Amino acid sequence: MTEQKQSTLNILIIEDEPKVIKEWARVLERHNLNTVKNNYEILYRTTSTVEESLNILENSRFDAVVVDLGLKKISSEINADGNEIVEKILADYPIGVVIFTGQPQHAKQDFPKSLVQVIDKSSGQTKVIDWLTENKDLFYGIRAAESAFRTETAKVFFSQIWNRWKYWTDGAKTSGTDISTSIARHIMAHVHDSLLSADEDLAHPEEAYFVPPLKARLDTGDILEIENEKWIIVSPRCDLANPQKVDTILLAKCEEITTEWDSANDKNKNKKTQHDGSPKQHFLFPLRDNNGIPHGPWMVQFHNIKSTPRDKAISEYPELRFASLSPLYVPSLVERFGSYFSRIGTPGYSKN
Repeated sequence: MTEQKQSTLNILIIEDEPKVIKEWARVLERHNLNTVKNNYEILYRTTSTVEESLNILENSRFDAVVVDLGLKKISSEINADGNEIVEKILADYPIGVVIFTGQPQHAKQDFPKSLVQVIDKSSGQTKVIDWLTENKDLFYGIRAAESAFRTETAKVFFSQIWNRWKYWTDGAKTSGTDISTSIARHIMAHVHDSLLSADEDLAHPEEAYFVPPLKARLDTGDILEIENEKWIIVSPRCDLANPQKVDTILLAKCEEITTEWDSANDKNKNKKTQHDGSPKQHFLFPLRDNNGIPHGPWMVQFHNIKSTPRDKAISEYPELRFASLSPLYVPSLVERFGSYFSRIGTPGYSKN
């Protein structure tokens, strides 16, 4: 697949009305003729049915999709089949989605508004182009991330995975098991370490979190808001995976240090990231939630621990989570927590 330039966007227009398709052609031609002003070109393809659209999405790469909800069938009944395409995109493809329809009320209400833009056809195609322009840097970022992932995947696949592939497949044939998920997980683990090494073991602060948490159950490193206070789960992962083994779940208080962080110079910020040199606390980077609202940073207070009955935590806490530490950062939290409670200390010195 040819890598696109950063001065183009590639979109799929799913529309079954020839008149509207011609309008799109005129609008996009006009946009592309004025690249000096618009600073980028829009390349596009069109489809008109659910089946054709899903097939081309499977075999081509797009930055965004513009979907008409009502796609004609043999019968003349009103439908909203475009919703099916949007559901598939949200499940499988990290690309922009615009529902461009004359019946915006037929768009499924449970589509995340931050991910799916609904635009009434009466507003015109220009409104869609404005949205694409507003988000094109995000689309470029996704494209760059996919390129980096492909490059690193190729490296580790041919250097470390390919030669051992037959051991996986031979074992699977013998046992009759599906190992596709295992292989994907193994490749992802290699790629993760390879990408981290490629960036000299440096990570962006946002990499510290999954927002919102990925797992349905509680996990070590989940951050919760309880009565306007932030707490992080420090119970061992094995206890949370098998909660019948324990009677209580442990959390540590997260003390917000936003004011100190915002006023600190680079030297003092670096000191903060090193936990201010105190064994009783652990630094957590600031983050932004999916609405762009900033949170943190925090110092986890190992000397301020809350224990909650297991059944209460299992039933109530999952809904209170707003983020969780990524696997890259959980070991540091757990190690420091364990070190704090395992320290023995020494007697004080007396001159008498």
